[in-house]
Amino acid sequence: MNNQAVFNIAEICARHGITDVILSPGSRSAPLTLAFARHPAYRSKLRVIPDERAAAFIGLGIAQATRRTVVLVCTSGTAGLNYAPAVAEAFFQQIPLLVLTADRPPSG
Repeated sequence: MNNQAVFNIAEICARHGITDVILSPGSRSAPLTLAFARHPAYRSKLRVIPDERAAAFIGLGIAQATRRTVVLVCTSGTAGLNYAPAVAEAFFQQIPLLVLTADRPPSG
């Protein structure tokens, strides 16, 4: 697996001025979590909130207050679905959220 593309995501976010990242870590999203945790722009600014629903609403609140994009990172499966209520609210209020979820590995 080439993790360079995953590490590039953190760099792209930093170059676009994104300063807030909320992580809901899981095993499948570990490369995304590490990409943000190791990036110099995010080392001291990460928030780790294991509960995805709470994480999404905290991210929404930060984005509402700052009017800036907030990144939400979670693992695959229902974790992403737990973001849905906050994402719907963000959509209708035109609040910027960037949701990054992991993918399930191909069955082989």
